[in-house]
Amino acid sequence: MNRPFSSSLSIALLVNVVLALTVLLFSCSHPKNAENNNNVAAARSDSSGLDPGQTASVKIKSDTLKTTALPATITYRGKPVKLMSWKDKLGENLLLLTETGEFASADSAEYEDNRDSELHVYHYVKTGEQWNKMATVNDQISSCPVDIVTRFIPGALFITDLNSDGIAECTFAYHLTCTGGVDNKVMKLIMLEHKNKYVIRGTTSVNIGEEIPGTMKYKAGIPEHFKVFMIAKWKAFEREHYN
Repeated sequence: MNRPFSSSLSIALLVNVVLALTVLLFSCSHPKNAENNNNVAAARSDSSGLDPGQTASVKIKSDTLKTTALPATITYRGKPVKLMSWKDKLGENLLLLTETGEFASADSAEYEDNRDSELHVYHYVKTGEQWNKMATVNDQISSCPVDIVTRFIPGALFITDLNSDGIAECTFAYHLTCTGGVDNKVMKLIMLEHKNKYVIRGTTSVNIGEEIPGTMKYKAGIPEHFKVFMIAKWKAFEREHYN
């Protein structure tokens, strides 16, 4: 039996309306899904917990070694306080930090209160069976008749690959002061990259009931991605507290 023409037309119109609504709903929901996906990706990228200037590196894995693990062929001055190892494009690496503690100054016969104290950093790379010295940092206080502070700051040692070139950067910080009271300490933060050395120097900030601000300065020429990282670490370790 043939359906009336008007009935067939109504069914066709209904089908077209349903199709149009389906297309409209899909086009409205798709951007929202894309936006949600972008938000999820952004949330994931923000969840790393890295400090400002920190770039995650999966290429460089470093280990803290016991100082008794030092190869017998490596010579150093002072007492080992930290030994780090890692592998990168240069090969096997060792970073050794040493402190001498206080000892009599050369002029102590004339000025008996005068003492010296030193800090040393040694970066070695293994070539074949031989450890070759890649870089050193030597710093000291000389002829100090009052309190000497020469120490690496605990926790302020980082092995990174911020520029992803396969060669690690070593960053460390220390205090170095001859003082007779509660004063701002001299502070240095140094990054070694292969044979390059980048330095931020200044003084700590001190809180003795009131804030005594420190200082910070660096020379031009530090690559921007290194400088951002170093300044962030400086700010993380510059403050001292006294009760």
